[in-house]
Amino acid sequence: MAPKRVKAYFLLLITAIIWGIASPVIKGTLHYIQPFSFLFWRFLLTSLIFLPIFFIYKRTKKIKLNAQKILTLSFLGFLGTTLSLGLLFLGYNYTTAIDGSIIYSIAPILVVIGGAFFLQEKITKMERAGTIFAFLGSLIIIIQPILEGKAFALKNIYGNVLVLFSAVAWAGYCLLVRRSEAKEKIDPFILTAVGFFAGFITIIPFFLYENFITNNYLKSVFLPTQPLFYLNFSAILGILYMSLFSSVIAYFTYNLGYALIEASEATIFDYLKPVFAAPLAVLWLGEKITPPFLTGAFVIFLGVLLTEFKTKK
Repeated sequence: MAPKRVKAYFLLLITAIIWGIASPVIKGTLHYIQPFSFLFWRFLLTSLIFLPIFFIYKRTKKIKLNAQKILTLSFLGFLGTTLSLGLLFLGYNYTTAIDGSIIYSIAPILVVIGGAFFLQEKITKMERAGTIFAFLGSLIIIIQPILEGKAFALKNIYGNVLVLFSAVAWAGYCLLVRRSEAKEKIDPFILTAVGFFAGFITIIPFFLYENFITNNYLKSVFLPTQPLFYLNFSAILGILYMSLFSSVIAYFTYNLGYALIEASEATIFDYLKPVFAAPLAVLWLGEKITPPFLTGAFVIFLGVLLTEFKTKK
């Protein structure tokens, strides 16, 4: 095997491990902090790390950004960070880390579907069959709280649906990036950095609204309220992990590994994330793997196989 391919596999495996662990980390940290507050601190720390590197990189590479390009990158950043991650974190507030990681794993398949509908990309019969199986499996995972007779089934289903919408938003982001790159090549680091800058700025209104609702500022002057920038110490490790590992390191290893091999081959590593999420969710969070979950996961896995191992029409 060529050294270049070995390097790509290693980098993408590191990415899959980091992002797989992220699911139970998000779920566990949300016990101590609200979703948009979590994202606010994550984006703030990530932006502070990226900011000096961004200016050095931009100057070294002599990259010019006009107003139109900044607006385009900012919109992509809002879609890929604030909207997609906002829905994801809200979803994890109601569902389990295992369910969320499996449902979100269909995002690459959504990209295939979107590419066929909006970018006129060819889709094979095998891919069509794969998407059908993937959606059937996702449907089983989404409604599994009812199949298991859980006391708060509707709450879990609501979380699952939010995670699905998050995957749709991420697929939309990927498709828009692909369409933009068809017109003009976008530097991966600039795209990532501006995305987090835009994410931090656009998450602020949600952060303020969340704190306003949580603290009930207008209900009574006698009710105890937390300071606006209050941060529970127990949430710090989760924020650090999501900022340093899931954002800075994983985005770097992903972009670098993605550039070394074919996109279709790199996508396979996205499906490994639930493999690393499930053991930690079971051991740390006490989540259970049930027969309905295994059924849905198997159907999604079958859909993934059909989608990745393509045949000619």
